[in-house]
Amino acid sequence: MIFDGISIFEAIVLFAIYSFMGWIIEAVYRSISQRQFINAGFLYGPFIPIYGFGAAFIIILEFLIHHWPLPTKLIVYGIVLTLTEYFTGFIFEKVFKLNLWDYSDSRFNIHGRVSLLFSLCWTALALIFITFIHPAVLRHVQSQDGPFLHIVSIALVIYGATDFVFSIATITSFRKKIAYLYSEYFNLSDAEIENIFNSFRRLRSAYPNLRRYIDNNIDMEIKSRISTFLKSILSKIRLNMEGRKPFENEFYDMIKDIYMHDEFLKLKLHYHHNSSIYDHVMDVSYFSYRACKFLKLDSRSAARGALLHDFFLYDWRNHTVPDLPEEKNHGIEHPKIALANAKKHFILNAIEKDIIRKHMWPLTLVPPKYKESFIVSFADKYLASKEFVTKFKRNKDNHRVKKLPKAHQPRKKRRDN
Repeated sequence: MIFDGISIFEAIVLFAIYSFMGWIIEAVYRSISQRQFINAGFLYGPFIPIYGFGAAFIIILEFLIHHWPLPTKLIVYGIVLTLTEYFTGFIFEKVFKLNLWDYSDSRFNIHGRVSLLFSLCWTALALIFITFIHPAVLRHVQSQDGPFLHIVSIALVIYGATDFVFSIATITSFRKKIAYLYSEYFNLSDAEIENIFNSFRRLRSAYPNLRRYIDNNIDMEIKSRISTFLKSILSKIRLNMEGRKPFENEFYDMIKDIYMHDEFLKLKLHYHHNSSIYDHVMDVSYFSYRACKFLKLDSRSAARGALLHDFFLYDWRNHTVPDLPEEKNHGIEHPKIALANAKKHFILNAIEKDIIRKHMWPLTLVPPKYKESFIVSFADKYLASKEFVTKFKRNKDNHRVKKLPKAHQPRKKRRDN
């Protein structure tokens, strides 16, 4: 017996049961919130050990402080469970350099590892557990034959140790694959990149914050490398570069069905930065075409996808239904609108769809799947920033001229009657 009449074999079985119950809670919560079945947790099997440890701490505390007033016990439960969650997160961050959960968006959080809201939830769950769940489960476990409990507990230890080792190996492999991905990005095929992302799909779905970690750290590293690389060849792909003409015939042949389409021509009526949407997407399309041509990528898909990336027919500064409700964020929503419009009028391949859907990354969380998509995203932001600076300088110059005395202002040319 270790305490309160519970043997070591019974404790192992109880730990497994409560870890399994924790998995059920997490799986149901995450499956509902993500609208698909999620195998929650760090382990492959249906167990989340942090719940088992939390249950063990509550059982021990109840044995030690059962005579204390209920409010005091609840405070102690809350503190212990909060510390358990905090140090589990801390260990993963220090050992594996990963954040498996993050409460930074919640009020009253500490380092994103714990939050007041979830601490209150754990406290309430602890009260329900020690009052109703544990007594019933303990009676059922202690009613089992001793030899049966010995066999089950030994099997659970062997299984748990094996699962833990394989899960640790998966985490280690995950970090190595991510490091390899962004160091060799331009040398990998699209299939190889997709295989790397698919290899840790379960972890990404089980821990949504892990997806944010990838997006904010790894994909930003990829984007930084791509941006640096593209900036180094800007002199070769600028719109006004010498020798543009030989490329123009091929470029316009690639996009002829789009830029001459009646619905697409309506983009000329909508303002964007310091020009029309039509002018902006033509610039982004040509830039992306030349960049992908230089990099020996799919320049045709890049040109067509870039041309359709802003295929929305409304004023993005002042929008309302039926185009886009006023309360919706244009930056997040317009890629979906552009993709729907593009699919309505044109046949798109996978790269073109990915370009349109993800050109606003990282504002849209899911990263681009193809190299061409990264290039269009970079080209869009690069040219938009140039358009903004040009407009800013023009407005500044006009403002400066207006402030000059009339004698020093440029004379207007006299019209000939």
